[in-house]
Amino acid sequence: MYTISQAAARSGVAVALLRAWERRYGVVAPSRTPSGYRLYDDAAIARLRAMRALIDSGWSASQAAEAVATGSADAGVVEPGALEAGGAAGDQALVVAASTYDTAGIETAIDEILARGSYEAVIDDGLLPAVAALGTAWAAGRIDVAAEHLASAAVQRRLAALFDLGGRPRAERSVVVGLPPGCRHEIGTLAFAVALRRRGVDVLYLGPDTPVASWAHAALDGHAVAAVIGVPRRADVGPAREVVAALAASGQRLIVAIGGPAAGAVTDGPARLLPVRVTDAAAALASVLATD
Repeated sequence: MYTISQAAARSGVAVALLRAWERRYGVVAPSRTPSGYRLYDDAAIARLRAMRALIDSGWSASQAAEAVATGSADAGVVEPGALEAGGAAGDQALVVAASTYDTAGIETAIDEILARGSYEAVIDDGLLPAVAALGTAWAAGRIDVAAEHLASAAVQRRLAALFDLGGRPRAERSVVVGLPPGCRHEIGTLAFAVALRRRGVDVLYLGPDTPVASWAHAALDGHAVAAVIGVPRRADVGPAREVVAALAASGQRLIVAIGGPAAGAVTDGPARLLPVRVTDAAAALASVLATD
């Protein structure tokens, strides 16, 4: 049995959020000590992990809670064997290396994925699925959240290096790319920034958790002609809408686009919806820039 702080650490769900899920959705029902302190068992930890994984993949909290409560999340998200059945060997190599905190193995797994072909050939069908496999393995309890962070950080460093190697931009006009306030899941958006830079676009990459007001400042001072907001999770939809509204209200002649797994939920406003696949999204925006 685990205290609430121990449950939070093992599940990767903050204490305040854990309490909210418990109160609002009943996703866990802890027992109590004689003094009234909550105690959580391993099954509760597994449910919290499953709900977090679903939300991170774009589900709403209510949808995730229902899936966890009914057990319908098991086959699609937290089944330990699901990944081995359908995933690529490179996906599993990264998970295995992460599970043993093998930093050399992590780097080798990333190298092997990138060696399969050009960046455009491997990012959507190789590297990003391997990152998703890390999240699935964590949700299944096969790796700790620290191992997931270790491998994800290695992928992020590699993408940052590829961004720097993207070459000198061929276009004078810049594009601002980043994530809305509160969003720190940046690998997909950074991967898009790399793909766009490889097309000769001058990308001003703002990174995660960029305040609403800062977007308009960056676009104006950076002489940008477009801004792309990453929306990886349902939780990022509201903040993304605020960024879109702020850019529209800034009075700048600016192409505003949104992309990512949850971008389709940002339905209001003037933003263009980009394809989910990184290479398709970069091609679509480059085409718009060429004709604008």
